[in-house]
Amino acid sequence: MKNVAMFLVSFICLLFFATNSFADKTYVIKKGDTPKNIAKKFKVNVKDILECNNINSTNLKPGQKIKIPSKTIKKEKNKPAEKVVKNKSPKEIKSVMYNPSSFHIVKKGDTLRSISRKYSISVDELKEINNLKSSKLKIGQKLLFKKHVPDEYIVKKGDTLWSIAKKYNLDPEELMDINNLEDDSLPQGYKLILKPQTPAEEYKTYDTFISQAPVEKEIENLKESPTLQNLSIHDRLILFAKKMLDIPYRFGGNSLFGIDCSGYVKKVYSLIGINLPRSAREQFTEGKSVETEELNIGDLVFFKTYASFPSHVGIYLGNNLFIHASSRSKKVTIDSLDTPYYFKRFIGAKRVLQDNNEKPEKES
Repeated sequence: MKNVAMFLVSFICLLFFATNSFADKTYVIKKGDTPKNIAKKFKVNVKDILECNNINSTNLKPGQKIKIPSKTIKKEKNKPAEKVVKNKSPKEIKSVMYNPSSFHIVKKGDTLRSISRKYSISVDELKEINNLKSSKLKIGQKLLFKKHVPDEYIVKKGDTLWSIAKKYNLDPEELMDINNLEDDSLPQGYKLILKPQTPAEEYKTYDTFISQAPVEKEIENLKESPTLQNLSIHDRLILFAKKMLDIPYRFGGNSLFGIDCSGYVKKVYSLIGINLPRSAREQFTEGKSVETEELNIGDLVFFKTYASFPSHVGIYLGNNLFIHASSRSKKVTIDSLDTPYYFKRFIGAKRVLQDNNEKPEKES
């Protein structure tokens, strides 16, 4: 009986200490603390800390109390530690693979232009991100080519979809798509998702950029072709427009390695000798207004997507089809004006090209 009593006492003590060793601890946030260094201090996972306290990495305040989650695995004494392999979900794999600060190490022969083409970023943007005063590079120099973008953003007073997109160099239309927004209104405190793509998709785009070089050469050769002169200006316009099908979409891009809607329209029209403004908003002031029933091949079709002004543009092909650089398809593609998304957002058309091959004057 005595042995049984001692066994029960020992068992209760063991249970008490084991329970305490797995209990959640409380920690008071100090100035300079981050989820990463707190996780390192207590040897737990960053994600577990964030989920346990229902917080994100940007809203930690000194004096705030948080729970430190218990360890789910405890090594037995005098037993070699076993490596625990956990099957990662796609979401977890994403957080491991994604590196918000992407660098390029300068090699012999590298120039700002060659690096900018490789990562589809303008030379000016590359210089701005890295605070470069000149174009001189040193071998071994580390260049940042990608700004840090958090997973999500909490909307503050005065924020607009456009201002948030501009801050993180994102596409406002894509932000609307991934957050299932019907319009561009954002209530204060709204949690906006900023990262729609997996790293595999993101870096796959860079491979696509490199493959566009033959298209650029083909277009240059086509411009010099004698047969081109026998085509009407409308046929030439559509020929160049379709040559750029499947070129990758890139917000703010203006080359065949990545282009946005207004950059695409400007590029196509420049190939037939007509210079248009850079933005959809400015392009909407060009030419003469056209009724939907009177649309002609080459007319510009405009939409309101993420803003109260014209924010998307394409080129009319006939049969209610238009060609455009689409953030939704992530490439230059052909869509129908009857598609519910575009039908709802269509605001009008402008004729920049006349039958006599002349550019019409702006409407007063």
